Amino acid sequence: MSGSPARRFALATLRYAALVTVATLLLLPIYWLVTASFRPSADIFATSSDFGWATLIPERLTLAHWREAWSGELPRAVANSLFVALATVALGVVVNSLAGFAFAVFDFPFKRVLFAIVLATFMMPFESIVIPLYVLVRGMGLTDTFAALILPEVASGLVIFLFRQFFAAVPKELYEAARVDGASWLQIWWKLTLPLSGPTIATASLMLFVHQWDAFFWPLVAAPGPERVVVQVAVARNVTLEVANWGGLFASASTAILVALVPFLLLQRFYLRTVTAASER
Repeated sequence: MSGSPARRFALATLRYAALVTVATLLLLPIYWLVTASFRPSADIFATSSDFGWATLIPERLTLAHWREAWSGELPRAVANSLFVALATVALGVVVNSLAGFAFAVFDFPFKRVLFAIVLATFMMPFESIVIPLYVLVRGMGLTDTFAALILPEVASGLVIFLFRQFFAAVPKELYEAARVDGASWLQIWWKLTLPLSGPTIATASLMLFVHQWDAFFWPLVAAPGPERVVVQVAVARNVTLEVANWGGLFASASTAILVALVPFLLLQRFYLRTVTAASER
């Protein structure tokens, strides 16, 4: 009886109920943030101390915060962040896939040591390299430019690892057959292995995009000018030491969340597949 259909149905129901409960608890703060952006300023925190239906369902709605946010620097910030993120994705897929291909296919001195260093880079706190990175960027004359925002984020140790894991799983016979047919290693990378790595490319693109979209500290240091403002900096500027524009903050943050949600929903199945496969190799 332990494997009866009724027992399996009950267990499946409990499992899905638990998942729905956890998902609801995780999404509830985001839901409140979005709905708060449509509340009048006087109503945003009016019911937060006494949790109830009034906390979840606004009694009055307004678009004033959204109009205020989009009449300021938010449109420029969204456009800048999209440009920086998409440029990083385009360059990052090429650079990181080439590095992963080299680590997977070639044998060269200190290969294991260099790969260990690559792995260590994505476990290192970014704050620990901000000062030398800024000195380098300033020495190259790139401060307050889009290049300062894009170039330091192109190479990613984690993305190199994912590409290396995929290319290492490709049968060596394919490489040997291509070489016998006269293909160069660059042609093998471009025409043979890269087209096969669609899920890995999608995962790498999602990781690079979200990382750049969420960037705050480095853009604040490297490109503080108003012409290169990015979305997270624009969101943070709603709160200062003197005043907090909570309505504008929530409207700007909701915009940042919704834009980042689009590529995640489109590519999440590739992300899960690639990360799972990489962990099994």
